Parts: sequence; C-alpha cells; structure tokens
Amino acid sequence: MIEIYLIRHGQTDANKNALVQGRKDNPLNQTGIDQAKQTGLFLKKQNINFDICITSPLQRAILTTEIIKNELNLKMPTMIEPKLIERDFGDYDGKKITDNYYDMVRSGSISNMETDNEIETRIKNYFEYFCKEYTNKKVLMVAHSHVIKALLVNHINDFNYKTILNNCSINKLTCSNSKLKVIDYNINPL
Repeated sequence: MIEIYLIRHGQTDANKNALVQGRKDNPLNQTGIDQAKQTGLFLKKQNINFDICITSPLQRAILTTEIIKNELNLKMPTMIEPKLIERDFGDYDGKKITDNYYDMVRSGSISNMETDNEIETRIKNYFEYFCKEYTNKKVLMVAHSHVIKALLVNHINDFNYKTILNNCSINKLTCSNSKLKVIDYNINPL
C-alpha cells in the first residue's frame, strides 16, 4: 500500500491578496515559510517518515517541500513532477478572485483556461501511473489548490472547486491495488 500526504504549498502574496496565480511562479511569503515549518513540525510530532518526496515545478511548492523536509531531517532528493503544476487559468491568471470567479471556472468561460475535465484527466492519469509505479512507500507530495481539488472532487461527495483548501493543508490518501482512496482531507496542521 502507498500512503500519500498531498500538501498544498504555503501562502504567497497572491494568496494573501486573493489573486489567481495559476502558473505564475510566485514565491512563498514569510507566512508561507512559517506555515511550511509548522507543517513539518506537525508531521515530525506524528513520527511520519517519508520514502519519496515529489513536488510541482513551481517555486512555491518546491520551497514548501524543502522546508518540510528540513524539519523532518529528510536527506533524499526531491522529484520534480511537471504534471503536478497548477491549473492553467489562462486569461484570468493574476486577476482578483471575485464572487463570480468560481462560476466562470465551472462554466469554462475563461479564455485559454485548462477546463475542469482537462485538469481532472491530467491528475487522474498521473495518479493512476503513480499508483502502478510505486508500492509500499510513504510519499510527501506538494502541489496546488486546483491540482488537489481536481483529485478530491472525484472522491468526496459534496466537494467542489469552491471548497477552501488551506495553505499547507494535508490530504491523506492511500493507494492499494491501483485504487486511490481519500482517508482525510484539508487537515490543518497550523
């Protein structure tokens, strides 16, 4: 069985200011750095030791991973996985999240945006591959809000893209016999 701790990256200034950042390569702010440290300490208190570390290629996810690894004293390399990159929000990237933003995302009315179906297919295919490729591993994986949501919407009733996932929230998954299961989600370690 594979255990996956899928964590959203720490806060950026774009998160703080309610801006869509998508694939913009924004850094963590000081709050995000502190959140990542606290997440690492939370995992350390639970005596969780990881076999593999995987992250999105965006710096906010990479730094979150490295800070958590530092708190856990993990010395293994971090695998960069392009398929875990945040959703492409097209023409909405960098704009303020408004009341009608989620309706625009759901309706696919944002020009050049990766649709729900496209991101869900990308993430589903990645996890199917991942679950076949690895066995008996405990995995630290850091990604983004919509990457995680694209996975959870198909595994949790009443979960949707409007559901808030806190920065550095932990989503615990298992994979056994190529079946992915959500054990818990949006765990706030802060």
